Amino acid sequence: MSYKKINIEDWKRKEHFKVYSTSVRCGFSLTVKVEINRVISFVKEKGYKFYPTMIYLLTKAVNNHAEFRMRMKDGELVVWDEVHPIYTVLKPETETFSALYTKYTMDFREFVSDYEQNVQKYNSDLRFFPEVVPENHFNISALPWIDFDSFNLNIADFTDYFAPSFTVGKYKKVGAEVVLPLAIQVHHAVCDGIHVARFIESLQDYCDNVYSM
Repeated sequence: MSYKKINIEDWKRKEHFKVYSTSVRCGFSLTVKVEINRVISFVKEKGYKFYPTMIYLLTKAVNNHAEFRMRMKDGELVVWDEVHPIYTVLKPETETFSALYTKYTMDFREFVSDYEQNVQKYNSDLRFFPEVVPENHFNISALPWIDFDSFNLNIADFTDYFAPSFTVGKYKKVGAEVVLPLAIQVHHAVCDGIHVARFIESLQDYCDNVYSM
């Protein structure tokens, strides 16, 4: 787990960081619709599952943007060289879920294979966290039953937990397009609207070019 330290005193976001991490602790959320026509075609043609494919695309996009890889560590602000997804997996017998993680690798097929092995390994484990998750993580959850237009995750303590959270909903066809609702939750101390916009552009580009993986 390698990272770079940020010298807050020399950082361009010094004032914003200090305000949003001390006197006005807050995050913000927004929901967008991601066009996934080519993703749907890809998983059907290649025989992949939709959820791990989207986890990979989200992870690839997250790792492209430093604002989504920040954390307080030992009293200092750091940027991880890479982060790994923690994702929810439903347990039908209890209608609860487990939070698992898969180490990020740029090799899509290797990532999906690792995901499948991990899900199978903890298939009968009903614990919230059946395995130790890494510090350098971010969060993904799924609501495949709901096509939502807005979703807000209320995190009680916005002190120094900077990992973003994503929630994917039920996709649907709108005209000629298939769209996926995606809710994005970030900490305002390290991330502004412009950074979220850039992330969304990256994710949409990866969805559009999914066949090049």
